[in-house]
Amino acid sequence: MQTIFPRIKKELIHCLKSEKLFFVFAMVCGFLITSEYAITKPTSNSIFITHYGIKLYPYAWLATVPLNFLVVTLYNRFLPRLGCFPIFLCSILCTIGINVLSGFYVNQYPPLSFLLYVWKDIYVLFMFQQIWSIIHTQTQISKAKYLYGILFGISGCGSIFGSIIPGFLAIKVGSEHLLFMTAPLYLLLILFYYLLLHQSSFARNKEIYSTSHNTFQGIKLICSSTSLKFILFIVILMQFSTTIMEFQFNSFLNLKFPIQDIRTQFYGRLWATVNTCKLCLQFFATFLLIRFLGFYNSQFVVPGILLFNSILSLCHPSFIIITYSFGVMKTFDYSIFNIIKEMLYVPLKMEEKFKAKSIIDVFSYRSAKALASLFVISMQIFYPLYWPSAFFWSPCVIFTTWISVLFFLMKKQFFQQAF
Repeated sequence: MQTIFPRIKKELIHCLKSEKLFFVFAMVCGFLITSEYAITKPTSNSIFITHYGIKLYPYAWLATVPLNFLVVTLYNRFLPRLGCFPIFLCSILCTIGINVLSGFYVNQYPPLSFLLYVWKDIYVLFMFQQIWSIIHTQTQISKAKYLYGILFGISGCGSIFGSIIPGFLAIKVGSEHLLFMTAPLYLLLILFYYLLLHQSSFARNKEIYSTSHNTFQGIKLICSSTSLKFILFIVILMQFSTTIMEFQFNSFLNLKFPIQDIRTQFYGRLWATVNTCKLCLQFFATFLLIRFLGFYNSQFVVPGILLFNSILSLCHPSFIIITYSFGVMKTFDYSIFNIIKEMLYVPLKMEEKFKAKSIIDVFSYRSAKALASLFVISMQIFYPLYWPSAFFWSPCVIFTTWISVLFFLMKKQFFQQAF
């Protein structure tokens, strides 16, 4: 332990000035994205429940599929023609427009709450996908083991900062007015993304701009790569189980806090707690986990702990236990799981990092959520008496499957070959 951190410090000192600036700008971008999301997520969730209730959640998740596919297709088509910065700028301007319109007119036009809820999850993944695609081009696997934890840790600080706003101001200013506070963060994000792009070799890499980023080419790359198929597999399982747990949590929450602004306040404080725990994992626990358990053994931590929590929720389904299980799941999703998943991209080819990553990190995330919504809707329609117990049993099955696949890959020596 005493030799680890001095070595990291030594490696950071010997980095070139351009490399240091690059990672500083990457940290600031991550901080701003998560700060904005920490404001928009609880606000949009609470406003959606006010106008549409819990039962329409699955239909909103389904609506993300065609919108996701459209966003990914447009991104892959126009990236070679326009370049990174114009695409990034367009996506931010669209988000500012949706937030401002919702802040002014959501009570008069309730469908804006539906659009706000659907877009906010697509947007944050799309932003991070664009940021991380650039980061991967600048990072070696030896440095990724500690730099990625630092980058995610700074993003965690942004989440805590953003969570303070709805956690303490929702009742005072009203949930809708919180959306106006995201505009300054977006403007700063444009500036630092521009600086990040011009400190990277990506901006000078003609390979990215000269090749066609067809969505179906990305799908072919996923089908031909064991690494990409594994990443896709764990992303789908994680998001499927998270969606089911989120539906359970919101159902309990709506009964506990039926008033919108009080519900937004609880959301904000819950996410502040989750983001604080996430920050500790990102800065310290994840690096130490990979260091002492190894990259392969670390893969078992997330499904193993979540399997234990799902069994706990099954045995004692109360609001406190459901909130705890949901909080732990989101903490792991944003920290250990995300860092390990991003490290899986590092050894891949350039075209796999861009063409396939945009499909996995944007489209498959919300497609998995849509699959979970179909499950929720089907259970409500065809098995209304059994769907509560099915929601408690399904995460147990998912995490058991996840662990079984890891044991299978161990026999195939997948991680030894990939890393």
